[in-house]
Amino acid sequence: MDEQRVSTKKTLVVGMIRSAGRPGNAIVANAHAAAMQNAKLIYFTPDDVDINKKKINALHYVDGQWRTIVSDFPDVIENDERSLRRKDIFSVLTQNAPFTMHLLGGKLTTFNRIKKAGIYEELLIPDYSINTLTDFTHAAGFFERFVIKPMRGSQGSNVSYFERIEGGVRVNHCGKVSELSTADLANFYHDVIGEKHYLLQKYVESRSSHGLPFDIRIHVRRGAEARWKLVKIYARIGAGDTIVSNISAGGSMASASSFLTVQFGQDKGRQILNDLRALAKSFPAKFQSLYPEFMIDALGIDIGVDREGKLWIFEVNSCPGAKFFALEAAIPRMEYAIWLARDYAERQRSKV
Repeated sequence: MDEQRVSTKKTLVVGMIRSAGRPGNAIVANAHAAAMQNAKLIYFTPDDVDINKKKINALHYVDGQWRTIVSDFPDVIENDERSLRRKDIFSVLTQNAPFTMHLLGGKLTTFNRIKKAGIYEELLIPDYSINTLTDFTHAAGFFERFVIKPMRGSQGSNVSYFERIEGGVRVNHCGKVSELSTADLANFYHDVIGEKHYLLQKYVESRSSHGLPFDIRIHVRRGAEARWKLVKIYARIGAGDTIVSNISAGGSMASASSFLTVQFGQDKGRQILNDLRALAKSFPAKFQSLYPEFMIDALGIDIGVDREGKLWIFEVNSCPGAKFFALEAAIPRMEYAIWLARDYAERQRSKV
């Protein structure tokens, strides 16, 4: 790759930091989206940052290829969850630039904030925090069917389904089905949960006519002027005996409109889709009000739909993926990053 020294102050520079790896097609889409708005995107990892010299050995997409450049620190940091773990690097980068993505605090925190605010109560699934064996056995006693999942996102892994049967429970853990006595539950707890923090929820049967688990992902993101924009609503369908519908766990995706029509009929499917669109419009601003300490840049709202067509909130994620619609998500992502950089610069000037 060609190496050149550039001045990043000629145009606004968006610094996309990821924990490791080379930039893939999704990041190329963001580079194009930035260029469309007369900005420059550079890609780098924490190891590429020279704290002492305040320089970055970055990659810049030019003429269809990534070229190595030596860059000043960018005007805005476009980060993800993993990159936040390098606090030594992040604390230096953000001394003079804002960053886009903030952690919401995990499943329990998000649900507790929603409950405390008294919003969308009709969409919340009854749940319990599991920190001890007593918590587990006590909460399990409330439901005939329930699931447990890690407090923090795991892309659908380590989710287990329980169904009460005579003399015990039937468990589907990572696709393996077994029957456990009440006494065996203690062993399951120690083997699977142990010292980790889990959430136990009442099971909501969101399954297709073929018995496959599904949910509907609402992907919303801030764009120009920090206004919320609906990027996509789509169905995620699980595979085989899985409990979850996450695509990374072997599932697939489909148009929400087509999928809901097949599952519920044209009229009912259209009504559910309208309800989802209404939720996509109202939810972001109300949810943002629960986090006054920072501005949320994007949300992935996972919605289950039971047999009656009722909506249930499964999860709310702060870093939704867009692997199969990269450019659709990249345009508002870069619009927001550019707005954030300019807003930050203006606020800094007003302090002088």
